[in-house]
Amino acid sequence: MKIQSLVFPGKDQCLVEATTIPDNPGTGEVLIRNRLSLISAGTELAMFTETHRGFAEADFSYASYPFRPGYAVVGEVVAAGDGVSDLAPGTRVFHRSRHATHALLSHDVVLPVPEGVPDSHVPFIAMLQIAMSAPRQAPVYFGENVLVIGMGLVGNLCAQLCASAGAGRVAAADLAAPRLAQALACGADVVFDLSEKPLADWLPEFGPRGANYVVEAVGSGPTIDLALKAAARHGRVVLLGSPRDKLELDPYFDIHRTGVHVIGAHASTVDAATREQDMPFLWSLLATGRINVEPLISHVLPYTEGQKAYEGLRDRKDEFLGVLLEYPED
Repeated sequence: MKIQSLVFPGKDQCLVEATTIPDNPGTGEVLIRNRLSLISAGTELAMFTETHRGFAEADFSYASYPFRPGYAVVGEVVAAGDGVSDLAPGTRVFHRSRHATHALLSHDVVLPVPEGVPDSHVPFIAMLQIAMSAPRQAPVYFGENVLVIGMGLVGNLCAQLCASAGAGRVAAADLAAPRLAQALACGADVVFDLSEKPLADWLPEFGPRGANYVVEAVGSGPTIDLALKAAARHGRVVLLGSPRDKLELDPYFDIHRTGVHVIGAHASTVDAATREQDMPFLWSLLATGRINVEPLISHVLPYTEGQKAYEGLRDRKDEFLGVLLEYPED
């Protein structure tokens, strides 16, 4: 059958390409008609703009063109192959595949969606799982002051997870006022508008305890430096955003003398068994509204407007945040 999907043929280019997949799933496979997919404004945008680490490294094949983006999709099973008994046609499912009208996948990488999670919220489970990497790598303790720098999707969701984990006060920091408004709508206790004054001038709002737990969710050198300087003595700094550049630090004053712990929290740092065990809990957070993603949905666009979506995420960060791509029913 003929399907359409998105591809980056080169820097700052997103096209729709036509391809074919088998009409019928094989043994252990399911054919899925996709409904919505969520763009990752971190990894995918870095690939779109050619700022992802590794483009210049010959042995790092991931960062190269053509690149076919996508890893957060909700769809409906339309056919199941032999040996598949748990995913009947009509089952609503989540999968980590590309932005495309259809997908043909092994049934063991497809998850049925629990009742109570709207289609538009389902793809956020991928970002929520990434955000969970921070408290999994460095648990939040009851009553701690938490500062999350960067209110993109992952940063916002991480702030919500920290609040659920028992943080005393959760502060959200960003340059964009709309993203700070979204953070407040999602439950942040206070916001620090870095366009108004430097982060150091906001920190007294935490009181004498300071920021015990700081999450850097941007992935840039300057914000990593800010995070290290913002952490209280013996605090923890969690690098949740994937760094896109190299940087110079002052390890003597910002780490050595202060006893600050620096923890990496890439998605791969959490083992597969733990991630699988976390999924029912994360689904329940979405189903019950304890994690609020509705304020994060800024656009729902036809998949054919992929170029517009990525350009918006690149150039209009005040307007574009959670961008869902929509696929036709036929």
